[in-house]
Amino acid sequence: MPDISTTEGAVTDSTSRRPTTKVGAGAVKAAQVMVEAFNLATDASDTAILNGILDGLASLVDHDAVGVYIVDPTGKKVRHSLMRGCQNPLPELRAPFDQHGVLGGVLASGDPVSLTDQPVVCEGRKSARSRLIVPLVGSRGIVRGAIDLWSDRPGGYDEQAEAIVSIYSAAIAGMVERARLHAEIDDKRRLDRQVALAQDVMEDLLPHVTPSLAGFDIAGAHEPSLAVGGDYYEFISLGEDRWGVVIADVVGKGIAAALLVAATRASIYSLVGHELAVRAVMRRANRFFHESVEVGRYVTLFYMVMDVSAKRLLYVNAGHVPPVLVRSNGQVELLEEGGVPLGLFKAPRYSEGHATLEPGDVLALYTDGVVEPMNAAGEEFGRERLTQLLRHAGDASATEICSGVMQEVRRFGVGASQDDRTLVVIKSMS
Repeated sequence: MPDISTTEGAVTDSTSRRPTTKVGAGAVKAAQVMVEAFNLATDASDTAILNGILDGLASLVDHDAVGVYIVDPTGKKVRHSLMRGCQNPLPELRAPFDQHGVLGGVLASGDPVSLTDQPVVCEGRKSARSRLIVPLVGSRGIVRGAIDLWSDRPGGYDEQAEAIVSIYSAAIAGMVERARLHAEIDDKRRLDRQVALAQDVMEDLLPHVTPSLAGFDIAGAHEPSLAVGGDYYEFISLGEDRWGVVIADVVGKGIAAALLVAATRASIYSLVGHELAVRAVMRRANRFFHESVEVGRYVTLFYMVMDVSAKRLLYVNAGHVPPVLVRSNGQVELLEEGGVPLGLFKAPRYSEGHATLEPGDVLALYTDGVVEPMNAAGEEFGRERLTQLLRHAGDASATEICSGVMQEVRRFGVGASQDDRTLVVIKSMS
């Protein structure tokens, strides 16, 4: 039954009255400030966000000075801060926070503190008589920062002021977490774009076909890891029935590694075009990397020149995993002659090695991603297993050998590969 009330003799039905608010205009203003606080992270700089937080406080609580402090995602230090009306700059705050005064104690405990007429009240503002510090507590009780208020009036902040600042702080904590989520999503998208670009670069650099050379069966295989790495191999026609063969592995992953691979390829192509000796090619390539690439980056590289008609090769191994040459009688030779990886030293010495291939010999060039995968027992696939697969290849083609080795490596390893796998097989035919 509807409520019936009488006013000056008239009967009024309450259902005919217009609906209205249950709170005053001040509460409506406070709600508006909360909403604005939660939306601060949208397309705003760090400085704009901090200023927005302090602007909101000016509409909610009396104060003569104010500060806001945001802890970094690791919880180890205050990363962003802004203060108004304070005479003293904020000291650098790092974990453990409880060693840094009353503000540090709030950051450490997550409990608000209201102070009046105590020495610590004057930290930051000498004329202050009251101080209120409220933590920004986010999801799962994680302290994301704090709000610090000073007033020159005595008596301390009342319960109503603490309550409204606590509610505002909860909104700010939510905003901080929302901003960090947006930043993480943006970082992931940026990383995905970099990985896609690196994959495109690598796809363009790697050969799509292998050369058809009289007396040889040649195949190559490349399997990129989930994070793009820096494996590279190449066949370069040198004229006069000679071919250059390169396999390399640059340190690092992603777009930086892909760009370094591109630089490696350009450098090698430029040098072999001048018909330099194998050792000279490596010396000049090393000079380029040492002078052009940042400290700590380097390239392991194996370069050889094949004389197709003579079935003879000259090579230099610049710190690369040594290619395995399995003779038709089962004997094994490692092509190790050379020197250090490219880029580590200004003018290292490189020496040349040589070998002659006989019918039935199998030469495998590879990167460490082929031999380093581990099984559940913590054992590496290793060079010995690779050698055994080559020994037992029999009449298999170079393509079949590549496929078989890659399949065995995948079967042996546990989980997704963290490194690229590259394999080049050169089989000498009769």
